[in-house]
Amino acid sequence: IDTIAGTGTSGYSASEDGGAATSARLNNPSAAAVDAAGNVYIADYSNVRVRRVDAATGNISTVAAGSLDGPNGLAVDAAGNLYVSNTGLSRVRRVTPAGAVTDFAGGGSSITGNNIPATSVFLNSPYGLAVDGSGNIYIADTSSNRIRRVAPDGVMTIIAGTGASSSSGDGGAATSAAVNTPTGVAADGSGNIYIAESAGNRVRRVDAATGNISTYAGTGSAGFSGDGGAATSAQLNSPYDVAADGSGNLYISESNNHRIRRVDAATGNISTVAGTGSAGFGGDGGAATSARFNAPTGITFDCAGNLYIADFNNHRLRKVFELGAPCPPPPPEPEPETVVTEAPEPEPAAQPVGVSELAFAPTPDAEPGEPMSQTLTLRAEGGAVDFQALPSARWIEISRADGNMARYRGRLAEGETITLRVSVNPLGLRPGTHRGRLYIRSGGRITAAIRIVLEVPPPTGPAVTESGGVFSAARMSAYGDPGLFGPRLLPPAPGSLVVVQGVNFASGGRMEAAGFPLPTTLGGARVLIDGAEVPLIAVEPRRIEAQLPWALGGEATAAAGGLALAEVVVESGGESSYPRRFWAAPHAPGVFTVSGEGQGQALAVFAGTTDLAAPLGFSAGSRPARGGDVLEIYATGLGAVEPPIADGMNSCLPDGVCLADGSNVVLRHTAARPRVWIGGWPLPAESVRFSGLAPDLAGVNVVAVELPTWLPPSEAAELRLAVVGASSQSGVTVAVE
Repeated sequence: IDTIAGTGTSGYSASEDGGAATSARLNNPSAAAVDAAGNVYIADYSNVRVRRVDAATGNISTVAAGSLDGPNGLAVDAAGNLYVSNTGLSRVRRVTPAGAVTDFAGGGSSITGNNIPATSVFLNSPYGLAVDGSGNIYIADTSSNRIRRVAPDGVMTIIAGTGASSSSGDGGAATSAAVNTPTGVAADGSGNIYIAESAGNRVRRVDAATGNISTYAGTGSAGFSGDGGAATSAQLNSPYDVAADGSGNLYISESNNHRIRRVDAATGNISTVAGTGSAGFGGDGGAATSARFNAPTGITFDCAGNLYIADFNNHRLRKVFELGAPCPPPPPEPEPETVVTEAPEPEPAAQPVGVSELAFAPTPDAEPGEPMSQTLTLRAEGGAVDFQALPSARWIEISRADGNMARYRGRLAEGETITLRVSVNPLGLRPGTHRGRLYIRSGGRITAAIRIVLEVPPPTGPAVTESGGVFSAARMSAYGDPGLFGPRLLPPAPGSLVVVQGVNFASGGRMEAAGFPLPTTLGGARVLIDGAEVPLIAVEPRRIEAQLPWALGGEATAAAGGLALAEVVVESGGESSYPRRFWAAPHAPGVFTVSGEGQGQALAVFAGTTDLAAPLGFSAGSRPARGGDVLEIYATGLGAVEPPIADGMNSCLPDGVCLADGSNVVLRHTAARPRVWIGGWPLPAESVRFSGLAPDLAGVNVVAVELPTWLPPSEAAELRLAVVGASSQSGVTVAVE
């Protein structure tokens, strides 16, 4: 085994692209895919991009970024098209060899989504992807508890799962069975489909000949056991992904067991082929069974039998050389035959007259987001026919030229024509080229597909990012770690500090608030949450740091522990952004870090000082923490405080200026007391001495915790806070001796 990409340190720098992949940083790689030339693609999840390792040079580059959100599954077809599951957007996107990015599946409204265009289907946090020898693309629609297949003609069908979250239905049709949180999917050379059920702790198999489903590995009970025996009698623990080699042997990545296991195709027995079961990193250059992983996620094979493993928490892509059987050689080309057949009678169909594509672009004097329309004529050819016009995306609308029906259907006599109006609505869409299709269904089959191309120019005024535009200022990401239900949006908490991300917020450089109460207008910009101005900390052209209102969502929602849906608008230069919605939660802890990127050394200082609990030499005065030390951990999102406080104010009354003796400080405790984990060890509840607002800051929490003497030493012990079941981000560390 060896590392082929990543240094083990999370992060990203554009300067690293173009150099050796082993010298470039990754940030939680979640999946990998290999094309026919041996180039390796990596879903660099927390960096929100897809990277490519060149087969010839070993150098790394970025092949897709900006149009992705939570990239969490990859597949490459025979033509070199790359498919990327975007968990945050609940879509699958396709990247052509030329670099064009288009929607491939998802974005529609149909939840069941059977036998319709893939872009008309609503996906729910899709995870793993696979491609078979016929060019079908398989999607693990994780939170919908279904496996979907997209045929080369773009039509999607459900091949497994009813939508219920359980492992049931073995022995019967896979479409009548329930699958439990499928995160990985694979196809073998015979067309059998394998499903990794993370929450079901099983791998299921859909037989290519019968369509029936059965359990292929796992008992359903989380744990580790069974090596050397039947795979169906073995315990798995959160199987994340599956991959088949050239002989049909199946490989399973187990995130919680930190192992890769193999089910022998001939015997059905299971064994460990990589990993010791102990979380950590080590073993490069030696046998894969002696290596350590930290939550391995996506796996894939190349045709030489090399296995690639996304070592998620180690921020590396690793390769086990010649572990599996190579791909079988292609069959010989058949001898050409001369076959004379009579042409079949054409079936009646509704066909577009003289057009295969409709292109839309706004005129210079058009209002931003103004709908545009064109007409399309259909004619019945070959006989009378029933037809239906189906748009592939929500921004495409169809109506009769003389009516107003969103999805038109009707009947045409032979030779009869009808004029339809095709309208596109760019409001709320990202700038760039958006492509869709208008499908014409005749006699129960798709008989025509008209390309729809919409150009959305960059906004001239302020615009908030479409998805994940509001997130915790400590976490620095709108998405959480992959879990049973995939990377999910992390809603910020009322009263916490947030980042609003977008463009055209300000014309100059960074502007910062000078005092308390925080202003609601800064650098000519305002942020409105549900129509109310919010306090601003700093304004830049592409981001605004602000404090969410303490009353966001209302007391009833906060008391019930529920989510609140809020709307954000940014005003700048006399223009307003398109409203974007985001979720808020009563508690959303995030720990501030020295880097400001939400990862690495925590902003945790020894009580009464500014010295960090960090390795010696990290900064002036830093040292590892010892038992008995009291650390002050700076965070945000711990929820309501008592007594309450006004938006945009700190706790130094009456004017926000703190006196040196602390006499005008009001201590405001968090209503819910956090739990603290260091290095994976839960600290006793009595270790938390104080949890409340930092007196001299608005929206910033400080948690004072006394360290026990029994913590094991570590220069990078992970630090976590949890409040009412909500946890702070991973990858934040302190030093302990």
